[in-house]
Formats: sequence, structure tokens, C-alpha cells
Amino acid sequence: MTARNHRDALDRVLRRTIEPRARDTDGAGRFPRENVDALGRAGLLGLTSPTRHGGCGRGLGEAVEVTDRVARVCGSTAAVLAAHYAATAVLTRHADPELLRAIAAGRHLSTLALAETGNPGLVPAGRAESRGGVVALSARKNWVVSAGEADSYVWTAPPAGQRGGLSLWLVPAEAPGLCVPASADAVGLRGSATATITADPVLVPTSAAIGESGGAAQELLEVILPWLCALQAALALGLMRAVLARGVECVTGPQPSWSRWQAPPAEQAEVRADLARMRTKVDTAELVLADAVQHGWHPDGLQRLLQARALSGENAVQVAELGIKVCGQHAFRQDYGVERRFRDAHTAAHGQFAVDQAWDHVGRIACGRALLA
Repeated sequence: MTARNHRDALDRVLRRTIEPRARDTDGAGRFPRENVDALGRAGLLGLTSPTRHGGCGRGLGEAVEVTDRVARVCGSTAAVLAAHYAATAVLTRHADPELLRAIAAGRHLSTLALAETGNPGLVPAGRAESRGGVVALSARKNWVVSAGEADSYVWTAPPAGQRGGLSLWLVPAEAPGLCVPASADAVGLRGSATATITADPVLVPTSAAIGESGGAAQELLEVILPWLCALQAALALGLMRAVLARGVECVTGPQPSWSRWQAPPAEQAEVRADLARMRTKVDTAELVLADAVQHGWHPDGLQRLLQARALSGENAVQVAELGIKVCGQHAFRQDYGVERRFRDAHTAAHGQFAVDQAWDHVGRIACGRALLA
């Protein structure tokens, strides 16, 4: 699939499927299964899968573009897509070809299970015990997107029988001992099925290891974290763009009759200044993200991606707050979607890798400290 073809495919899915369902996905807190299926049929779940397995063979830049554009319409669907692309990035290196073909064909949705309850870092505090070719993983993973909806989870754990260190596992949704709440925890973007899931323990074969046991720190720092930072930044950028568009529409569109006694909003310097602040924050986030993606594999590439994640997350919150101010009472109309994106922007600042964690990691790099301490 060429760049033009995947953009055309995305246009069709956005217009025919995602946009008509966006308000229902948020209002009902319902997982956007129809959207995911439509993205799969269009080849967009396999956007970054290798062509030799039937995928589109595209890279991080295209994944960022798709996530950004989907987020402008439905933040929940974009959050699901971002987690899937980040998981796929590491699966592409190690997974069985049959699984990669299923992802490329749009039949398999994956996600990440990184963060743990009570453990703010990326080094897992759970347990992994191996016996007779079976590994028992014990942990509580929080902020898991697509919980109970994904077909597999890329799961971090200590090496089997050890404390400390890092290994990665592919946990199928049907794995024994995987406990997913019947309904989402009401965290995360409302339709993204974000929840805390429990391995008590979950049993997987030793063949479910992703890469070498105990050697997954490199995969986390070189693959998962860069993709996760870029895609979370793209999610925040899409939310910002949507709020800005609504703000401009509200200020420049027809005004209600009761407001004729005062100057139109577009003629008020304070309103124009707020729109200018919104525009500048969107442009700044876009430039920083584009630069980070372009230089993602340079020596300071991870630092730039961490900065993009942190800056975009903070800017999205600020743009959403300004959007509420600029749109006034219109911000709370369901058809405007500003209030929904206000919540989404605040929520997107948290998640598997929160804005505060991104800033801390930038600080660690500046101080010469290890990122996975």
C-alpha cells in the first residue's frame, strides 16, 4: 500500500465509520469495535507490519500521521490504535510469522501491559516463575488500553525466577489466569476499555518470550518507548487540532441573536489572543514531534521523543482549557465535542507512560542517570 493509498483508505474509514460513531463511543463509554474492524479491513491495523507478511511496511512517521488524524475525530479509537502500533513494533522483530500475518490482515489487535500498580517506573515489580516449560506471571498491570478487547498483550516482567531485570512476554487474551474486569475502570479515554488487569498468575509457555529472557531492556528503550512516546504525542496533537478547529468555528461562525449587544468574538482582542495561544501550542507540538520522528534513531533520538511526548501532553491540556474559555457555553454542547476532548486531553496526560514520567526521563538523561533504574 502506497502512502497515497493508505491516506485514501483512512479517509474512507474516518468518513464512513469513525466519525458517525465518535459521539456514541464517548457518551456510552463503548469500545469502538466497529472502528477497529474497519481499520483492519482497510489494512491500517497492518500499516507497520512487514510487506513479506502481507502488511503495508510503513514506519513510525506513517503511524504517527494515522494516529493524529484518527484522534481529531475519536480520541478513544486513536488510543487503541496507538497501543496496537507500539506493541506491533516489537512483535515485528520477534513474533511468529503466523501472528504477523494475522496482524497484517487486520485479524489481530495487540496492546501493551507495562505499568504496574504502585510502581511508577518501567522496571516491573511482578514475579515470573518457570517450571516444566510453563511460566507463571504474577502482577497487576494498570492503564492497559483495550483490556478485554485485545487479542494479545505485550507484557513486561522480571526474568523467570529473578527479581530485577526485564523480560517481555506475549500474553494471549485467552491465557489461563488472566483476570480482566467485566467493565472498564473508567480511567483512560472513555471508549478505550482502559483498565487494570491482574495476572494471578497467568500461565504462558516459555516460547511466549519476546526476545531473550532478561535482555528486554534494549527492546523497551529502542523500540517500545520511542514508539509509545511518538504515538502518545500524536494522540495529544490530534486532540489539540480538534479543539482549535472548534474554537475557530465558534468565534468566526454565526452568533446567536442574544449576543448582538456586544462585539463579535472575532473582534475581541482577548479572544483572538487565546486563539493565537492555542494555534502556537498546536504548531509547537507539531514541529517538536516531526523533528523527533525524523531524528528518532539518532543518538539523542529518544530524548527528543520523550520531549515530544511530554510537551504534547501538556500542550493538549492547555489548549483544551483555552478551548473551554473561547467557546464559552458552546463548549458544553455535545455536537461541539470540546468538553469531551477536554477530558480526553487530561486523561491522555496519564496512561502507560505519563507526561510526568517523560519529563523525569528527560531529566535522567540530562543528569546521566539510567532510565530503567
